[in-house]
Amino acid sequence: MLTLPDVRRFSTQSGLRVMMIAEKEIVLTFLLQLLSERGILDRLAFKGGTCLRKMFLGSQGRFSTDLDFTALEEHDHEDVILAMMGAFEEEFLGIKFHIPDNSYYETLDGLSWGVNPTYSHEWNRAGDSEIRLQISRRETPTLAPERRPQCEQSYLRLLPFAPAEITCLALTEILAEKIRACYQRNKARDIYDLGIYATRPLDQPQLRRLVVLKLWQAGDKFDPARLMRKFEEGTEFDWDDLRDLVRRTEEIDREKICTACAGGFRFLADLSPEERVLANDGHQREHDLWERLRTNLATS
Repeated sequence: MLTLPDVRRFSTQSGLRVMMIAEKEIVLTFLLQLLSERGILDRLAFKGGTCLRKMFLGSQGRFSTDLDFTALEEHDHEDVILAMMGAFEEEFLGIKFHIPDNSYYETLDGLSWGVNPTYSHEWNRAGDSEIRLQISRRETPTLAPERRPQCEQSYLRLLPFAPAEITCLALTEILAEKIRACYQRNKARDIYDLGIYATRPLDQPQLRRLVVLKLWQAGDKFDPARLMRKFEEGTEFDWDDLRDLVRRTEEIDREKICTACAGGFRFLADLSPEERVLANDGHQREHDLWERLRTNLATS
């Protein structure tokens, strides 16, 4: 693990309010390295906010404190947990990881599972620091995953290893999952991430179809007008959720973020006739249509 002065320096450079957010960012890098070296990541595709920061945005992205993955194929989650426990048996470059007995969880819908490993190291010995690690088995990736190098960060040159390349969901698929998250929950980190991409070039038809497919898979109808109202009003989001994940000097301009998302993602309302059928199928009766649209998207 990096020394306390090194982490303090990185935290100061990053303008964080809480130094331990910087510590966790670095610990996540060690954890990714360990899981990569043990072959566990060969079965998973990285996604979510930490993926956006580490693999796509670098220091332009907000901080994140958890790891999210999608399974590349059907798997027995107990096998993955056992593999992780085996990887955590020995200290890894100054960090000791541990999976507490009660840290395994499965979502009520059965579509995701996870563990919350704890960690300790020389200057954080308590062993109660925790990382949330979640793996989705809702569906395997629709678009071909990409293997990418990690973005440059000032602390990477201090690491005792060359950061591994990581297999990630394609950016469009990550953004589709962020839109699904914005539709179904109220964490401001999701709309914040989308706000970064709202004014950038995107494959709009591909992204729109992915959003419809993913909400159908989650058993939810998709009403674009409802999403646009949520973006425009911005009142449903828990903006305090962002406070410690951005620079203390950064003013979180809610109006700017909401306006950007409402304008930049307005194309989501331009559903094709087939997409409209799927978007209104909250009981998942149109499985053949879902499968056909998904296959067409994956092979196009």
